Amino acid sequence: MTGFLKLLSGGMCLAVCLLAGSAFAAGKTALVIGNGAYQTMPSLRNPANDATLIANKLAGLGFEVVRIIDGDRRAFREGLTRFGRQSEGAEVALVFYAGHGVQVNGQNWLLPVDAEIAASTDLPAQALKANDLLEIMDISGARLKLVFFDACRNNPLPRSLSRGAANGLARLEANAAGMMIAFATSPGDVALDGSGNNSPFTEALARLIDTPDLEVRHLMGKVRESVYSSTGERQLPWLNEALIGEFYFGGRTGDGPPVAAKVQDLHQQPTGDADQITLSRTEPRQQPVPNYGGGFCQSASVSGSRLQFCASSVLDPQLGNRYGPGNLFDGKLSTAWVEGVAGNGAGQKLLIAFDRPRLLSGFDLVNGYAKNRDIYAKNARVRSAVLRLSDGSSQRLDLPDTMRSNRFSFGAPLEVTWMELEIDSVFPGSKYADTAISEFVPVFADW
Repeated sequence: MTGFLKLLSGGMCLAVCLLAGSAFAAGKTALVIGNGAYQTMPSLRNPANDATLIANKLAGLGFEVVRIIDGDRRAFREGLTRFGRQSEGAEVALVFYAGHGVQVNGQNWLLPVDAEIAASTDLPAQALKANDLLEIMDISGARLKLVFFDACRNNPLPRSLSRGAANGLARLEANAAGMMIAFATSPGDVALDGSGNNSPFTEALARLIDTPDLEVRHLMGKVRESVYSSTGERQLPWLNEALIGEFYFGGRTGDGPPVAAKVQDLHQQPTGDADQITLSRTEPRQQPVPNYGGGFCQSASVSGSRLQFCASSVLDPQLGNRYGPGNLFDGKLSTAWVEGVAGNGAGQKLLIAFDRPRLLSGFDLVNGYAKNRDIYAKNARVRSAVLRLSDGSSQRLDLPDTMRSNRFSFGAPLEVTWMELEIDSVFPGSKYADTAISEFVPVFADW
């Protein structure tokens, strides 16, 4: 097993392993992909715009959004893994894909921008099978599973692959309770990319999605009507659903407005009664990499960079368990970094150094030792911490006392070469004073 199939299999295995536990839970989560800047096949003008429009709409409606714009195979793998982690036990898990999609022998394939397809046998290693997305959503146990494919624009494959290939995408069955699958056009037909900034399907979906009192099946009926009319009756969206109960993106009258996604913005002061987060900058703008000098460092390839994860201290091995910084990026909740000094760990630090300047948009963190609820409660967790970046900026953060993954996002990506987290205060453990963090991974904007 090679290429993208191997990467995807590894990513799905990781997602499945994580989903088997109860560490991650979310209200509403979404994976939004927009691919147009293809390297070896015709480019598309609107998918990046479509994905950005939908992602912003969903974030405003309270979704935690994993966004991939012009993603290659690595970005697909990492996005799928993150989406799988966030979707476990969610009320709603949603996928939106805009870009090239092809149908070969009745199977639908979604194409990363770096896909090189010279023969149909290249597809498993170079592309993502649409059914794999449905499988991740099914495994997640999400109550409501919504899929939107705006991926039927044309067939970009060479004529030599005409055997087994067909126009548009093949019909997909919503064969899991609570699932809905929407195509921009009927199975086997070709959708339009649109003459404006967005495709007809995405424009209608984004315009109508937050309408109050509009149940999702009625929403899609209005989207169908709008697209059919705006395209001169040339394009008719298609829907297949096995929904249980009702769902309203825009809420129902009397329920109050939808709650926006809770994103911790490290560049803006919160309002209301929230703790004030202050930002300061020192000179020079690019600080040298801190030298911990204790030898507690491990390297790994993450998101296209060779990263070095270091810790100021590490708890000694116990009963065969090791607690070094390598546990911060292994994707396993059964492992954790644990500080190794007397007391509760206040003042202990974690460092992630990059091999080159990167555009950092934030980071993902799983607080405490999230192996299970008992271990989590027995060990101390980080209550507050100070984040420092190589550009001289710093921020005090309040961390939630929860086992789920938390995304901390900047207002805009910052070009930096390292990031450091220093423990300020902790939630005490019921049995141990040791403070733990299970995962701490940077999120880059320049994949």
